[in-house]
Formats: sequence, structure tokens, C-alpha cells
Amino acid sequence: MSTFFRGPICGTDNCRSRLWRIIDGRRTCQYGHVMEGDVEFNDDEDDINSMGVVTRRLNLTTNVTGSFRSSMNSQLQNSQKNDEFPKVYGAEADRLFLKCFQHILKLQCEYLISYQKFPRAFRECVKLMWMNLLKDMGKDGITNVSSTKSAQGAAQKSDKLGLSLLSSVTLLYLAGAYLKLPVFWFDFLGWICSMKLLYFQANKHLPELWRRQLPNFYLQVLEGGRAPSNAHFYHKLAHMCSRLDAPSTFGTRIAIEPLLVKLLLRLRLPPHLFFHVVQLVRICEDKSSHYTFALNGNSRSRVNKLYEHAEIRMIGYFILCLRYKLLQEDEFLTRYCIAWLKQDHLGCGDDILTSLSYTPVTLETWNDRSTEHYLHWMEKHYLPASTVGFGDTQTIDQRIANRKLHVMFPLKAENSARLNPSVTFVNESQDAYLTIIDALQNISKAGELQEDSKSLASRVEERLVDFFSNLIAVSHAQLNGCVSYLHRSAMRQNPQFRKGRHSKSFR
Repeated sequence: MSTFFRGPICGTDNCRSRLWRIIDGRRTCQYGHVMEGDVEFNDDEDDINSMGVVTRRLNLTTNVTGSFRSSMNSQLQNSQKNDEFPKVYGAEADRLFLKCFQHILKLQCEYLISYQKFPRAFRECVKLMWMNLLKDMGKDGITNVSSTKSAQGAAQKSDKLGLSLLSSVTLLYLAGAYLKLPVFWFDFLGWICSMKLLYFQANKHLPELWRRQLPNFYLQVLEGGRAPSNAHFYHKLAHMCSRLDAPSTFGTRIAIEPLLVKLLLRLRLPPHLFFHVVQLVRICEDKSSHYTFALNGNSRSRVNKLYEHAEIRMIGYFILCLRYKLLQEDEFLTRYCIAWLKQDHLGCGDDILTSLSYTPVTLETWNDRSTEHYLHWMEKHYLPASTVGFGDTQTIDQRIANRKLHVMFPLKAENSARLNPSVTFVNESQDAYLTIIDALQNISKAGELQEDSKSLASRVEERLVDFFSNLIAVSHAQLNGCVSYLHRSAMRQNPQFRKGRHSKSFR
């Protein structure tokens, strides 16, 4: 007689027994109840037409907890299906990772050329830089490492490769700088946070075969994770420039004129500040209007020297220029900044989405404009495909339900201006400037103009630091440190800047 083994609760006549044994091919509990459906069948080939009713035994097995589970044959079949595309490791995994990275880089280039109107030469420039980067990896012997099947080995090789999705953005940035395109880091960051440029969950855009074969660690690298912060982009940019030897190979230079124009339009500040900032740069730098972007040698020395990066340096001079002009008690600029401080939000729609990625914002602090931008972004990227123009694939029931839903909650028609980002940005800028001009007319000289110039300059600088830190993904401490360094450097070269006594050339 067979011994008892544990299984599911019997349940017949409220029987609570979990002990079973096999009697004459039937599973029977300790109290004699036979399990329903547990019938043995003959495996031999018989003539079904000459037989009567055929009974078959269900091959049911139980796990440790007593629940039913699939048989070993079905588990073996599933394992065979999973082994159809096994994971690759070692040098083969590195090559597959480079292919996946190149595929994502290609998709990013196609978006910039198709939707952001980048020139066709941009693709060739990115390809050239990518080839130089692969040559640098070959010199280091990274692509010829021995194979291993450990996750730790994959992690060590990824560190040697030094590639992440932020590396692809640095290649795009360097290619744009080489072609003298008026595109900067905050433009790329805005496209990333608004999910226009492929970055978050980029591994889902890989071919299915590659995703199944790529190790999990590399899949996590290509997932994107959180948005870059704490000047991670500039650290990666310094590392990439040192690997590509960008200053000598490509002669990368950053023009400050388009950068300052973009910053002024985003901040809605007076356009004539452009000339004051350029003048301050020429006084302090003793160079032409173009700031040379040069990062050579060991990139580790640039980690704590963010003021050497062109964009952060220009933003620092921008903040210092506005501080110096306010300390000079310029009447128009003082009244303008008082009205400017009353504005709720600065920048364009992508800048609002970027700030939401770095600032803990509650619903109480949102206004109608930020709420509209956020809801439009959610509707565009996260609503089901049936609500975004794929009505032809819906069933009749889905169309009826969708029509009733739109009757209950009607949606406004898509604005033609929203389809064109340049038109939207121009309209938003004009409306913002008109709002500030209206506020200027309501400022009384006897009231709000009584504020001390140092206090006003401090308030303006605090808001600028808060805006720029979100715009270029650096911390407040990092940006304040850069501004302090540039201020000390300006005072050493021009003692007139001490205590507000500025040189006559800066007026």
C-alpha cells in the first residue's frame, strides 16, 4: 500500500484532509474520498471506432503548498522555448550591446533630422564621431576581452566601455557644436523630458531578437533610468571629449550669441541685455565673442571645474551681468525686474516639463498654463492609441463607447499653432512680454521702487539660479559655485567691479 503524501484539500462533504494516496490508480484521501477527474487512461494505440467510452487520466501534480501546477513535460517545453534565444555573454555580448547602442543612436538622429530640421550632414557627423569612439575602444583592447558568463563580468566590461544613453546625447551635442547649430544642452534635455527624443525605455525600441539575447545588465543600461542631474551631462561630455580628442580633431567651438538669444527669450528679459553680457564676456575673458570649448588631457580634472564648460560659463556671466546692472540702479531695468518677478512661469512648454522632472511640485502650486501643458503631454504619450488617431482599428463597441465618452467629456480640436513648435514659442514669448509691459505700467514709483537695489538683485539672482539649475540639470550649489568663481575672477582682473563700482566701459 502506498504511503500518504500531502496535496490540496479534499473538500468532499467538507472534508479537510490534505493527505492522499494512490489506490488502484485513483488518488484517494485518508478518509476514502476519490479525487474528481483523477482518472488513469491507456497510452496504447487502440481503434477508437471499435471502443466504447474512452476515459483519460489527467496528469495533475501539486507543489509544496498543495496547489496544482503544470506537469514536468509542459515545464520542459517552456524551458526549451526560452532556450530558443539564449542570452549571450562575454565579447559577443559586448558586440551586441554596441549594435543596440548604434541602433538607438540612429533613431535619435532620425528624429532630430525629421522633426527638428537638423541638416542631413548631421547624420554623417554623428557617424564619424561614433567610428572614432569605436576606434578608441579598439585601442584600449575592450572589444577583445575574454568571454565570461557572470553578471559581474558584464558590469566590469560596461564600465570599460563607458557607454550609457547619456553618451549618445553627448555625441549628438558634439556633432551639433561641430556644425555650428544653435542647439544646446537644455534643448536636448527638453526633448528628453517631454519624451520626444528617444531616451527613457529605449531598450523597448530594439529588435525582439536583440532584446532576448542581450544580458539583463545591458538592458538596464539602455533603459535610461532617471533624467540626468547634478551636472552628469557635463561630466560625461568632458569624458567624451577626452576620448575623442574633440578640440584637436573636430575643433569644437561654442558661439555665445545664439545661446544668449535663447536664454533671453526663455527668461522674457529685455533684449538689450544681450549687448551687456557680450561686453562683460569680452572684458573678463579678453577674447573674441566666441568662447572656445576645449577639454583635453585628463577629464577627471574637469569634474569639479564646471565653470570651464562653455554653457555654464555663459550662464554665470549672464547672472553676473544682471546683478551688476541692477546694482548700478538702472531705472528701466529695476522697474522691469520688479514686474518680471511677478510672472508665474518662465520658459516654453518643454521647460515646464523639464522643471517638473527635477522639482517636487504639488498640485497647489500649478497654474492653468502648466496644467494644460502637462495634460496635453499626458494625452499625447500615455493615453491609449484609440484616442490618438487609430480609430480605424477599433471595433464597433469600442467606437460607440469612445463616442459616448467624447460626448460626456468633449475635447478641444488640436490647435494648428501647437503642431508647429516655432509658432507656439513665438506666440508664448509675445504674450509674456506683453504681460510684463502691462505690469510695468501699473508699478508706482512711490511704492515698489523703494526696494533696495541689493535686495532686488538678490531676489532676481535667486530666481535665475533656480531657473537655470532646472534648465541645464545642475544643482543650486554647483551653479552658485560657478557664479562665485567668475565673480572673483572678474574682481581680480577688474577691481572696478568691487562694491558696485563698475568700469565705464560696462555701462
